[in-house]
Amino acid sequence: MATRATIALLSVLLFTACTAIPRPPAVVGMPRDDRSARLSAVWIGHATVLLRLGDQRVLTDPNLNGILYIVPRDTEASVRAKEIPFAQAILVSHMHFDHFDRPTLRALSPNSALFHPVGGEPYAGSLTQHRREALSPWQQTRAGDLTITAVPVQHFGGRYGLDALWNDAYTGYVIDGGGMRVFFAGDTGYSPTIFREIGERFPGIDLALIPIAPYRGDKGNRVHVNPREALQIFRDVGARYMIPIHYEAYYASWTGYDRPRSDLEAAVREAGVEGRVFALRPGERWSLPRKESDKPEITRELRRPPPSRTAVR
Repeated sequence: MATRATIALLSVLLFTACTAIPRPPAVVGMPRDDRSARLSAVWIGHATVLLRLGDQRVLTDPNLNGILYIVPRDTEASVRAKEIPFAQAILVSHMHFDHFDRPTLRALSPNSALFHPVGGEPYAGSLTQHRREALSPWQQTRAGDLTITAVPVQHFGGRYGLDALWNDAYTGYVIDGGGMRVFFAGDTGYSPTIFREIGERFPGIDLALIPIAPYRGDKGNRVHVNPREALQIFRDVGARYMIPIHYEAYYASWTGYDRPRSDLEAAVREAGVEGRVFALRPGERWSLPRKESDKPEITRELRRPPPSRTAVR
C-alpha cells in the first residue's frame, strides 16, 4: 500500500514538473552596470546573485537550471551562463541540487576560484574550475583582491537525502573587497548566537543576502527562516541593507508564490526598516552609488552591446 502511495506521489510530481510552465523573470539578460557604483548585486534567481565589490565580482550558488529532477522551477533564471561576466570567486553554500548545479558550474569560466564548505569535496571533484578550495567555519582566504571568510549558518548537508546523515557541508560567507563588505547566508534557519557572533566579528556589513523561504504557516523551521526571522538575522549581523533571496524560484507550492514577498513587506513595515530592505524582481540590479548621501538604485535597463564595425564606419 505504501509503495503504491509513493509511486502515485512521484507520478504526480513528475507530471507537474513536465507540464509546469515557469514564469519569466522581470529582466531577461544582464542589466546595465554603473561602474561608478561602489557595490552592486544582480538577483539572477533563487540564491544566485552576481555581486560586484569595486572592480571584483562574486557569483553565489550558481544555478541557471530548470527542473531539479522532478521539482519544477517556478521562475526562470534571468541570464544564461555566457551572459555572466567573469567572476573572481564563485561561492557555494552547500551541495543541495538547488544551490550546487554542476551543469551551470561547468558552463562558467575555469579560471574562477570556486569555494565550498569542507565536506563538499566528493561532490565538486568533476568540475572544471582549476582552483577548488574547501573552507571551514571562520577560515579566510583570498581570490583576486577579495577576502572571503566562511561563516557558520544553521542548515544541513548532503546532496541526495540519505547522505545528510553523515555529511554536514554547509556554510555562509562574508566577502570583503573594494572597501565593501557583504554577508551571504546561503540557506539557513535562525540562530541568535550564530548571527550575533557574525555581526560582532564583522562589523560594518554593507549588504546582507538572506533567504526568506520556504516556510509553512507563520513559522520558520530549524533549517529555513521566514521573512520575520530573516529580518532578525539582518538586525543580528548589523547590516546596512538587505536583499532577500531563496524564494519565487523553487518550492513555491510549499508557501505560496506571492506570500514570502507580501509577508516580508508587512514585516519590513512593522520593523520600520523601509528603505533598507530591497525585494528585487528576478534579473534586477541593486547598486550603491559612490556618494554616501545617495540612496541605492534599482536598474532594469539592459546592457547595451558595443556598436558594430559597420555602425562605427
